[in-house]
Amino acid sequence: MHIGVVMGTGHGSDGATGRLVNELLDRVRGIVPDVEVSTVDTDSLDLGPSCAACLGCMTAGEQSCPNFSSAARAARLMEEADLVVFATPVHSFHVSATMKRFVDHFAYLIHRPAHVGKPCVQISTAAGAGHDQALGYLKSATRRWGFHTVGQLGVNGPGLKKAPYRAKVDAALDELAASVVDQARNPVEPAPTAADLIGFRVARLLVESGRDEGPVDAAYWDERGWFDADWFTDRKLPWFANRLAATVEKKIRKGIAEGSANPYQG
Repeated sequence: MHIGVVMGTGHGSDGATGRLVNELLDRVRGIVPDVEVSTVDTDSLDLGPSCAACLGCMTAGEQSCPNFSSAARAARLMEEADLVVFATPVHSFHVSATMKRFVDHFAYLIHRPAHVGKPCVQISTAAGAGHDQALGYLKSATRRWGFHTVGQLGVNGPGLKKAPYRAKVDAALDELAASVVDQARNPVEPAPTAADLIGFRVARLLVESGRDEGPVDAAYWDERGWFDADWFTDRKLPWFANRLAATVEKKIRKGIAEGSANPYQG
């Protein structure tokens, strides 16, 4: 079993996030001793202060990004692992700055999802609150890349000093480790939700409409036959969710064609 870890901090095993990830991995090894682990920390990837938003990764391919070589280790980790753990401390009710930069760099995976069918886990630690925002963001972002989440865990660092809370965290880690082993051995893509199916259709619409500006995206979809599909795989789709997605797509297309789409106002 090969597990990849994307660590959103440079503190390694000295930090709360790194310690929690190691506790999970120790439990996994307790079930399956032969586990290979590859880790990258987002602090060391040297992706620059912010994404340039040049869209080159989408229009000309990811190799056109000025930080392509810097991110190669992370791209290879996600490609080769059977399951990926995305871990971050909570900073101001969100993921860490370098984890956000990491997600921004791989924006092309929204258009060219390369990890359909691959399981992942999200982990966060915080001195206070914010797990819902940080973990929710990571789950949404990685789902757009094709991953499906098999478990999440958000832990309050100071709370670990309290025996009752520590016991609950231990139980959650045991449960998560069992899920990791099960999914890494036999990954099962869950039935897509209505939100998943809407996301697929919106992505297809974007790639279709940008075929001239982004031939790389269009070629990727053409090769996989996704323009003629309702989902990335040929699994049976939930009927109602798929019909709802089709209705939403129709409204979006109409709004774009008529220029009647509304700006977001909260």
